[in-house]
Amino acid sequence: MDRLDEESADLDFLEENLKNTEALTEKMTSMLNIFDDRLVRLEASILPIHKSTLTLTKLAENIDRTRNGVLEIIGYFDLVEREEMMIKRGPNENDLESYLNSIGKCKKAIEVLSGMRLKSSEKVIGQLKQLLKAAILKLEDLFRSWLTNRSNSIEPLSYITKNLDIPGIPQGPLQNLATLSSYLSSFGPEIGYNSDFVKVYIEVRSTYLTKSLKTLAQGSISTAEKRSTPVYEKGTCGFNSYTDAILKMFKTEYEIAEKILPSESVMPGYRDTIQIPLDNYVETGRTLTNRIKKNMQTDVFLAFDMMESLNKNVGSFEEVFRLAGKKDSAYNELLYSLRAVALCSFPEFIDEIKNNRAKTMNIPSDGTIHELTITTLQHLKRLTDYQETVETMLLTLGDGNWNSSEKDANFSRDKTGRGVSGNVVIQHYFADVLESLSNTLDSRSKSYKKTALTCIFLLNNYHHILKSVRSQFYSVLDPDIERKYEKMVKKYNDGYQDTWKPCFSNLMDTTWVRGGSALKALGSNEKSIVKEKFKNFNTEFEETYKVHKSYAIPDPDLRIQVIKDIKIVLMPVYNRFLEKYQQTEFSKNPTKYIRYDPQTLENMVNRLFDGSIY
Repeated sequence: MDRLDEESADLDFLEENLKNTEALTEKMTSMLNIFDDRLVRLEASILPIHKSTLTLTKLAENIDRTRNGVLEIIGYFDLVEREEMMIKRGPNENDLESYLNSIGKCKKAIEVLSGMRLKSSEKVIGQLKQLLKAAILKLEDLFRSWLTNRSNSIEPLSYITKNLDIPGIPQGPLQNLATLSSYLSSFGPEIGYNSDFVKVYIEVRSTYLTKSLKTLAQGSISTAEKRSTPVYEKGTCGFNSYTDAILKMFKTEYEIAEKILPSESVMPGYRDTIQIPLDNYVETGRTLTNRIKKNMQTDVFLAFDMMESLNKNVGSFEEVFRLAGKKDSAYNELLYSLRAVALCSFPEFIDEIKNNRAKTMNIPSDGTIHELTITTLQHLKRLTDYQETVETMLLTLGDGNWNSSEKDANFSRDKTGRGVSGNVVIQHYFADVLESLSNTLDSRSKSYKKTALTCIFLLNNYHHILKSVRSQFYSVLDPDIERKYEKMVKKYNDGYQDTWKPCFSNLMDTTWVRGGSALKALGSNEKSIVKEKFKNFNTEFEETYKVHKSYAIPDPDLRIQVIKDIKIVLMPVYNRFLEKYQQTEFSKNPTKYIRYDPQTLENMVNRLFDGSIY
């Protein structure tokens, strides 16, 4: 019961608290409603004020901007006075940015004032343009100065001999030049002046290339004119080094132009930069070509050397012309003229050999190898040094057309018409040259009055040809050519040996018989005959020896063979004759008739053709 009373009392307490809470809630709700009403009224009061404030703020900002704009425009009118001193003084190489900022101010002022179209600004705009022009000229001078300092001439030969690339402009200075170039290119007709910095680049770099290549151009001429050998030697052509150098320099130059000049100026700038050096190169080639024409037989190999170099580098030159956007007809004309000179040399060489037959040749008095033989074979040997080029030229000329007397043949078209290969056509040419040489030698050998000397002369020359055929032209000539000259060498050796027959014939003995048996004791008649034979042999041998001793056989092997062939006949016959009559008492004074013992005779024969007097 007591517990129930307690719980009832707690319930009453809670109900009382609930009532109090509800009363408080109602009061708070009433207060919040009052606050809400007041806020609505406050917002209605403040909003117009806020809008007015925003309008006033924007108006103030516009006023400030207008004021600043007016001040800026007013500043443009006296900008010339403020910037003139700095601009006319020129840029400081160590602080280019300040100078460019000053130029930028003037440039902006022109843009702004020009857009306003105020009559009062026209004079200021004119002054600003003049100031900008002066600034651009100063920048051009700086561009020239920077570029010139990095364009000192070099010796390209020292680089190409070591197979090194031609050096360009270092990265730092190159970037400065590129920056300056980009800035100068940004000015256009709006200021009444277009910058000539591209022309400055062309002038400076063209001078650099020309000066750097000048020594090689001069060397190309001097090496051709002042060489130590009468005939041009392969690989001594200064023009080939000139070619290598100019291509390497042109390659580096394009890389520089591409990095410094604006993209639209790279091709024309590069083209005009290389034009003078290229003209000088072609002119040097023309000078050498004209020299070759005047000295065809000694300098034609210079043409072959130049052609090989130009043909090897034709792709590189085409790339240069592509990058420059040009087709260089002068370069092509140089190639054509060299080719024409080379083609003319083949028939002219044969004509020169043939014409010598009709001229008075200074034939050697001792029958040695003729200079014509030596020079002809040397010429052919040098042709083998350029075999691929020679084969191409001969195919263009046409198989056999080198024997034509035409001097102004049209060499621009292939006239072979026979489908021969390069190795065949060069074989035919070499064979025709040797045939012309043989005919000339044979014709001039008739000038000798002595058969022996004629044979020695032809033997020497044909043997020299045969040795060259075997050692130098074996891979070029048909084997029949070798066999042909082997027969000619044998023919004239045999012919020379025949000239000794009058000497040998005195030793041809007769055995006297009486009563069917050989006589051992000679009668007076037989003794006289033996004496006469010894006497005639001595006379004939001494005369022959004296004359033949003056003859020359410069080749040691040939000299040994000819002497051996003499001794093969002479010594057995002489020994047999001497042995037969030495003990017969054909004379009371045999030493009067027997002048030579076999060893002495052999020693004398061994000294034939050695160039000594005795």
